Amino acid sequence: MSERDVPMVAGMPRHVVHHGNDGSPRFLGNEDYLVFLDCLKGAAEKHGCAIHAYVLMPDHVQLLVSLDSETRLARFMRWVGDRYLEYVNYTYQRNGAFWEDEPKVTPIDNDRELLARYCAIESEPVRACLVAVPTDYRWSSHRHHACGSEDAVIQDHAAFLALGTTQLARQLAYDELFRAAAGIKTSTGLGPAPGADLREDGIRRSVRGLAWQAMQLRERRIGRSQPPEGEAHARGTASDIAQARAGAMRRLANK
Repeated sequence: MSERDVPMVAGMPRHVVHHGNDGSPRFLGNEDYLVFLDCLKGAAEKHGCAIHAYVLMPDHVQLLVSLDSETRLARFMRWVGDRYLEYVNYTYQRNGAFWEDEPKVTPIDNDRELLARYCAIESEPVRACLVAVPTDYRWSSHRHHACGSEDAVIQDHAAFLALGTTQLARQLAYDELFRAAAGIKTSTGLGPAPGADLREDGIRRSVRGLAWQAMQLRERRIGRSQPPEGEAHARGTASDIAQARAGAMRRLANK
């Protein structure tokens, strides 16, 4: 079934891609990314949207979201775009068009495709040669899904939650799924059996997850998993977003 043949159903997840109107960067500094995340969080709360995955690229954004109607999706995207544009116009003293008129929206009608979209969205910075590994990119949901970092924007889909009975089990399962989708060997060096991870017993995953967590801890202790100097490992936390929002609102209030 092609993308255009998939009927729109209330609550069906959608992969949204929204580019800038002229190919120039949409984000010029860390605060820009944080303010956009705050806009996403506010729009999700206002319009009843669940954001399952995202990546903020320099020239576009990709979202995996669930809403109950196409009309609500349009309002959600308009709310995000308008709030962020107000901030950008004042901060950089600009005006005029900023986003393409309409984002590309693809409905997702099954869990396997949904998880594939999780992986595709979060691997975009690697495909664009911005980072060597996805955990090095601050502005995606990958650290939330693969490393357990807090992300105030994300509300995971049932398909992701079904990957394991504990957070650690889900992290391990998603890490293997992500590596398989990207053509990377698993942490143990063994290729996963196709489809097996989606059906594996949760208790067995938890045991394997403990071994994976221990390996990650050893890597952190010898410095191999540390973020670049001067960059916090976690981003998109509630405190980060609140701080960026406060700074942006102070400037907007004084204009």
